Amino acid sequence: MQTDETPKAHPENLLGLIQDAHNGKIVLPEFQRSFVWGRESIEEFLASVLHGYFVGTFLMLDTSSTSPMFPFRPVEGLEYVNKQATLANPPTVRLVLDGQQRISSVFYALYAPDIPLRNAKHPYKFYLRLEPALEEDLDEAVVGVSVWERRRLAEIEGLVRDHRALPFTTLREPGKFYQWLLQEQQAWEGDAEEQIGHLFNRFQKFMVPVVALQPETGKDNIVNIFERINRTGVSLSLFDLAVARLYPKDLRLRELWQQFESKLLTESADLIKPEFLLKIIAIYQGKEPRKGNLLDVLDVLNKDDFMKAWTQAAEAIMMALARVRDAYGAFKPGWVPYTTLLVPLAVHLWELKHDAQAGEAAYRRLDAWYWGSVFTQRYDSAVDTKSYRDFVEMRRWLKEGTVPEWLGRLPSQEVDLNVDDPRSAVYKGLMCLIARRGAKDFVTGQPANLNDCHDDHIFPKALYQDKHPVDTVLNRSLISRETNRRKSDTKPSEFLQLCLAGHDYNEGQLLKTLETHFITRSAYEALKRDDFEAFITARAEAISQAVQECLKWRDEW
Repeated sequence: MQTDETPKAHPENLLGLIQDAHNGKIVLPEFQRSFVWGRESIEEFLASVLHGYFVGTFLMLDTSSTSPMFPFRPVEGLEYVNKQATLANPPTVRLVLDGQQRISSVFYALYAPDIPLRNAKHPYKFYLRLEPALEEDLDEAVVGVSVWERRRLAEIEGLVRDHRALPFTTLREPGKFYQWLLQEQQAWEGDAEEQIGHLFNRFQKFMVPVVALQPETGKDNIVNIFERINRTGVSLSLFDLAVARLYPKDLRLRELWQQFESKLLTESADLIKPEFLLKIIAIYQGKEPRKGNLLDVLDVLNKDDFMKAWTQAAEAIMMALARVRDAYGAFKPGWVPYTTLLVPLAVHLWELKHDAQAGEAAYRRLDAWYWGSVFTQRYDSAVDTKSYRDFVEMRRWLKEGTVPEWLGRLPSQEVDLNVDDPRSAVYKGLMCLIARRGAKDFVTGQPANLNDCHDDHIFPKALYQDKHPVDTVLNRSLISRETNRRKSDTKPSEFLQLCLAGHDYNEGQLLKTLETHFITRSAYEALKRDDFEAFITARAEAISQAVQECLKWRDEW
């Protein structure tokens, strides 16, 4: 029987919903898409919860588990953390019609199932860094780290050992958290300890509005509701708020953005978000470009000042786009290691352009900052804080010669090049180095059309994946479409014969071509023997030297 009662929203505890998902009582209808949120989206949602922001309404359908209105499945990852719940059969379950990504995100952070996020090969763990949290900078406090990123994982685990960070898995159990806060940790006391307790309490007691549809609700009505939610569920962005904030000043921000966007190349349009220009303006005004600061910055600028700042920001971001393409090797937008790095890069370039004293040495320092940020994956977290801090420190370095502390440590640090995730900044950065080196076609020895190249294996995956980690970037390069087709799944020694023939059997000329891919004589000899281990070792040495060259800002290194 179909009910005529209008559904109403009632407050429910968010972590209670997550607990029910863990126990198999909250499930997902099969017609729902899979869990698709990435690291940044999860970080933003967790920060919103910690802030106590409104995060939208959830729509649930109560239904029998034995004869459900729709087939269902558990929340993704449940089988890894509570297999018994997947076998349990409670008489009634709640289907999530709207709120799946939000529930799955918090579940993923709190229970850390051993599954990768979308477009990633390895699982992520989520942490709360306590120093920025105590400053109420929660957007920077929440950090997700891939288990494959060994250096960053070791850094954050070091903070955990020093009681300066907490895994989100600790926040799911009050007993475990308070044992840590009141008995184990010794880093915080007094007001700081009390503030951490208040933050945890806010997280634990966070309430969300839930519309619970009854089993009597008609199937057609449910599908109609679901379709409407997914068609109209567009959240109000920071840019939308800025548009509204500037309207009384006779500033039409959306029109300004559309004018700027029309000047971008089509392939670059997805790289630049409207918020980037607002962040550049905030940095110009001496503010960290955090969400909370941006609207305040807009309030203090009159129309003329804002237009001047907007014009400068637009020019600066175009300079940054040109430099990552022409100087740093990002020949396609997808190869830009960090889109977020464009904001501080734009500010630095603007400063240098308008500094009459800035010469070659200044730009060499800028390059060292850029490559250092890429190869240490510096902009994986705390982006807004680092953008402003780097602006201040770079200005001091250029004017006073004071080297930023983190950059000064780089000569003694080894960069971890053994990455296999194409989304990693290190992976993209290394491919950009190959592009910058002038990657030549393996067979013809001519400059390759990079836009027509494939990022592919040198030791073919089909032949070597059972014995070797073939997906490492050290076993990949930019290979032209035609050459890649001819290479196919042949052994390196056989492919080299094809390459040698293409170079008129002149081994010296072939070696010059291979050098553009950081394949040295020793790496070449390993290819001739089909020796994967020796090849990776030799190529890692060559690429490491190239990385160190990128990090130089003075000749005496």
